[in-house]
Order: sequence, then structure tokens, then C-alpha cells
Amino acid sequence: MTDWTSDFAQFAREELPAESAERLIGLLRPAILLSAAEDGELVVGRLGGVAKLPDDMAWPSLGEGSPMSFVAELDCGALARYEVDIALPDTGTLLFFVASFNPDRFQVIYVPHGTAVAERAAPGDHATVYPELLLAAGTEPSWLARDHPAVVDVFGSLQEAAEMVWDHVLDEDTGADFGWELMLYEEAGRAGPEHQVGGYSDALQGPIEAVAAHAAGTGSYGDPAFQEEARQWVTLLQVAEDTRAGMIWGDGAYLIWGIRKDHLAARDFSKVHLSVQGH
Repeated sequence: MTDWTSDFAQFAREELPAESAERLIGLLRPAILLSAAEDGELVVGRLGGVAKLPDDMAWPSLGEGSPMSFVAELDCGALARYEVDIALPDTGTLLFFVASFNPDRFQVIYVPHGTAVAERAAPGDHATVYPELLLAAGTEPSWLARDHPAVVDVFGSLQEAAEMVWDHVLDEDTGADFGWELMLYEEAGRAGPEHQVGGYSDALQGPIEAVAAHAAGTGSYGDPAFQEEARQWVTLLQVAEDTRAGMIWGDGAYLIWGIRKDHLAARDFSKVHLSVQGH
């Protein structure tokens, strides 16, 4: 068993019947959690600051003098040191931009290694310039929400999974169930805003895999086309609200970029799906 699974696996086996625990453990995915870099830590990216763009590339915009805001940069070469469940490029950088007042409009840019870049201020005064926050990384286990499409693949239905896992009663006197204990376990392990690459994103309204599959018009849970489309999607980046970088998306929201595995393999970031999810 790899190090990133051991603590959660022990927790699940202590709380659940053996069959339920092993099915849940089998669904774990490694995610790269991003945190504010301390002195001496490897910097793998940053939130905010000044964008570094190729010399011949225009600043992303909505047109008509409406530039997008620069949100994040990921150093793919640095991230390659960490285990994760997605096939990131092993060199180059990824740049993430969103429209300040219309987060449904965005752009993700891949800059290959060796490309000449220069710091570029956002044109005009309509883009938000966020304070820079350097990021360090570490691999941690991520587990899926109870309405994730992969639950259907492994348990047969959302209802069956609820009975076997989340609604499994641990204490008849208090009525405490595994879902409650999992929430406490998760909260105890949090050390700050949850920025991450890969793994299961935080699904406040719906898993990014399901959101993207719905957007593709493939039906709903249990439909073969929906399940197959959902399997093709992974989390590229999740950025939580973070006051250190001045990033407030609204009501505790996350920006979650998903991408199909085939587009990621082809280094095609033009078809990324962004979901803004708040409470």
C-alpha cells in the first residue's frame, strides 16, 4: 500500500464492514494538494501575481477591451515529482485566466518548456490583479462525493452505496453514521484553503465529471453514455477562495477546471470545462 492511502485505509477499515471498506479504498485517487510555500520548500506554482506570457501571445480577453484576470500558474516540471492520478505534461507551465465578472468565460494556456516568456501586466484596468501566493505541494488521498458517477460503477447505484457506506450506522445510540464521521475526519485534516491538482475535486453542486458529462448531453446517472463520458473526465485544477491572494469567488466557492483524458494527453487545453461551485 502506498503512503498516501495508509491513513484513510485504516480509518475506513475501522469504521466499515470489510467489503464496503475495500470498495471505498479502491476508489481512492492521489491528488496534489497545494499550500502556501514556506522558506526552503519547492515552489510548484503560484496564485495571482503577474502573468508570464509568450512574447507573441495576446492577453486573454473577452474582446472589446475586456481582459481576463490571471488566476494561477502551475510548473508542470516541478509537479512531476509528485504522484497524482492525471497525466500532466512533465515540462512547461499551465496558465489559468478567468473573466472577473463572468467566470463562465476563461482560458487555459499551456506554455511548452523553452518558450520565451515575459512578465506582462493586464491591459487596461478591468482585469483583477490578485496578490501573488507561491505554492508548495504534497500528495494526499482524495475520496469521492457520495453522488460521484464512479460510485455507480463500483456499487451499482447511488442508493446501494449510501446503504453500504455513507448511511452505515456506527452508533445506534447517537445515530452517528459513516458519512458524519468522514466529514469530521476530513475537517480534522484540513490545514488551509483546498487548492489541488488531480484527484476528486470538492463537489458542492456536483462532481466535475458529472457536470461535464451532463454538459455533453449524455443523460444521467446509470445511463451507459453518461457513465462512459464521466469516466473520461478528470480534475485539472481546483482553486478555493483564499483571502491571502484576494480570491473570493462567492459563498465559499471553488473554481474547478476539468479536462477529458484524451485532450490532456494531446495537450489540448482549448476544451477544458470550468465549474464554479459555492454553498
